[in-house]
Amino acid sequence: METVTKLEKCEVCDKTQAKYSCPKCEVRTCSLACCRIHKRDLDCNGIRDKTKFIPLNKFTDLDLISDYRVLEELGRTVDQLQRDGSKTFKFSNNFSARESKLKQRASQSGVKLEFLPRNFSRHQENTSYFNWKSKELFWTIEWIFPQAENIKWISKKVLETTRLSELVENVLDPLNSSEKDDDEANKRILSDKLQFYRGAGLSGLEILLKAEKVEKSSSRFYKLDPTSSLQKNLSNKIIIEFPTVHVVFKDHVDMYEIVDSDDEDAKDSIDQPQSYGNKRKRRQQDNKSNDKRPVNYLFHHESSDSEEEINKNNDGNFSLSSIPNYYEFVQT
Repeated sequence: METVTKLEKCEVCDKTQAKYSCPKCEVRTCSLACCRIHKRDLDCNGIRDKTKFIPLNKFTDLDLISDYRVLEELGRTVDQLQRDGSKTFKFSNNFSARESKLKQRASQSGVKLEFLPRNFSRHQENTSYFNWKSKELFWTIEWIFPQAENIKWISKKVLETTRLSELVENVLDPLNSSEKDDDEANKRILSDKLQFYRGAGLSGLEILLKAEKVEKSSSRFYKLDPTSSLQKNLSNKIIIEFPTVHVVFKDHVDMYEIVDSDDEDAKDSIDQPQSYGNKRKRRQQDNKSNDKRPVNYLFHHESSDSEEEINKNNDGNFSLSSIPNYYEFVQT
């Protein structure tokens, strides 16, 4: 009896009987060479997709076992992450010795310094530190140049007493700066992209500090004074890990929303609208004041105060007897 083979011809060479089927894309191949060709052309890694949808009418016991193993693998992964404290996303007040000294020294300078969780990339890039012996604070500064393709540059070991204009000049001309850095290739790239900034000079630039934890902080900035030190410019500011400074042309400063440090906590007084309950109460009072009994001006004389002219019943309403007979009225 002739047996029917499950696999047909190779889908790559279309000459030889297929022997293998890709676990991921199910392409049939006949040899290792054809298998490599299909991986290269289809960008396939050959790993079976464990979460691929399978119709219920094609669902087998093997698929059930596969799903069960996937759930077991996920459970083991979650358990490992819970046991590894370095991979948990939790804020902790247990700062290291370096962070405690840095936070305390920054507070003395009027800077409210806050830290991110340890596994955040910004926290790992922060190399700011406080030299306990010399009593000097060294900052890490992130420079962003929006008019130069938003290129970024990180300055390390920046002394807080350094004048801000000196720091900007070192960044604008990195090849001749006093900063010690072995990354000469990146310095050349930075120098080429900052040609227009160097042409504008400090007089044509504005230095802005990204505002943190203020209303609409993602798009608001503080204007810094280049003639003052870094310490004075950061005073009374909130810094998350390290300062982020934007250097822009003065012609483009109108595109940025500047925070006035004197008025940042002030809020405009807004008149609260009258509540529905107060409106309803006021309406009831108005209706009550305007609630007057109807007066029949045809048979009522304003100058008469006698009760006999207006016959009322016990309820205070007009009775039918107060209206004269029509025939009596005509005869008179």
